[in-house]
Amino acid sequence: MAGLEECLARGRSLWPADQNPAQVLTRAPGRLDCMGGMADYSGALVLQMPIDRGAYVLAGQRDDQKVAVISAGWGPQGHAARCEWPLSWLYQSDGQIVSPEVFRARFEDCCWVRHVAGVCLSLLESGCVPHLAGGVTLVVMSDIPVSAGLASSAAIQVASAKALAALFGAELTDYQLLAACRSANTEVVGAEPGLVDHATCLWGELGALLQVVCQPDNVLGTVSLPPEVRFAAVDSGVRLPIYAERYADNRAAAVLGRCLIERLLGRSEAMGDPAGGYLANITPSEYVRRFRNELPVKIKGRDFLAEFGQPENLKLSIDPDRVYKVRSRTEHHIYENDRTHRFMERLGRVKRTGERDALIEAGELMYASHWSYGQRCGMGSIETDVLVNMIRERGPARGLYGAKVTGGGCGGSVAVLMADHGTAWSALEEACSAYSAKTGKQATLLRGSSPGAAGFGVRPLD
Repeated sequence: MAGLEECLARGRSLWPADQNPAQVLTRAPGRLDCMGGMADYSGALVLQMPIDRGAYVLAGQRDDQKVAVISAGWGPQGHAARCEWPLSWLYQSDGQIVSPEVFRARFEDCCWVRHVAGVCLSLLESGCVPHLAGGVTLVVMSDIPVSAGLASSAAIQVASAKALAALFGAELTDYQLLAACRSANTEVVGAEPGLVDHATCLWGELGALLQVVCQPDNVLGTVSLPPEVRFAAVDSGVRLPIYAERYADNRAAAVLGRCLIERLLGRSEAMGDPAGGYLANITPSEYVRRFRNELPVKIKGRDFLAEFGQPENLKLSIDPDRVYKVRSRTEHHIYENDRTHRFMERLGRVKRTGERDALIEAGELMYASHWSYGQRCGMGSIETDVLVNMIRERGPARGLYGAKVTGGGCGGSVAVLMADHGTAWSALEEACSAYSAKTGKQATLLRGSSPGAAGFGVRPLD
């Protein structure tokens, strides 16, 4: 936020000289998944915090029937880049909105711009923005580390959607904006976003945890941290190339676990349904007592289909040749929700009593979550294990209470629960240096927080 004027000056320097000046400025922060992240699709409680890095979008109308997107600090290798296309790409010959598949294919040589182009299409497709009359120029600037599990793409989409809505006078509700961004991600970008990525970029508050029960979007509001306690993020500088594949496999295996549990419940109505459609609603004790021994450790896709068929109303393509590790993935989602609730209880106890042992217990829950990412889900990495171990070695005595890999894992960033004093920050910097020396990877420490896009608002420009 301190660099707002510098950012604005940079954006204007990139603005096309032959176009009208920029009219609005928006900003959305990246987000740190503090607890619960990968269990969002199973209805878990998820705790997220906006970080101090963000994406800015300058927007202005054109009169040449084109859309131009200029990036700075984001896109190919982070260098400035430009992609321009005619408004006609958004429509079929009969005037109807083009399909996401056709639109996506137009950007094979400029994949990075799909994040913004997808938002344009989704807003038009939904009717939230009736037209992009005359065209639009968007300058996108971001200092959020890419491929670090910090929602860099979601921040760009949220900031772009707010800018387009403001530019064309569309009165979007927050939920319409979120729906447009999620649609852009799944249908045009071709990615599966977390359910809370865009929500945190939009609704997050400075230095507070946003609580969302993902059933599907039950926002409980924000909770401040205890005095002298902070979250920090450390980008490990690593993201395994198999990340997307493993994330999809984990999600699919957990969904199959839920389907099998529902079938078990269907055998006896007297058992009752503790899930209500969500794995997270099953307590660990009930899972162990009623379901664990009934679930297969793993099952091949074709065997599942042969025995149970394609589950109805399930947006999931089961690969007949893939082996799904059902039991361990299902367990992670159930236990992660329980850990997150217990984590919040510990933070609440610290705020009420100042009890330091509760902070240590909260940290241990983070370490348990990190272990589950790696051992139950296979979403860990050697590098983030090393980083978490370096932090744990320095421990509560030096103000470092807990750490865990975030988001979808497989590298990315580590969330750190810590004391907000010089000794703790020095210990964390020391852990980062030790990590870099051992792995040869550069760790990047992110210290602060900032308001979400709703708090930043839309800034009109002269």
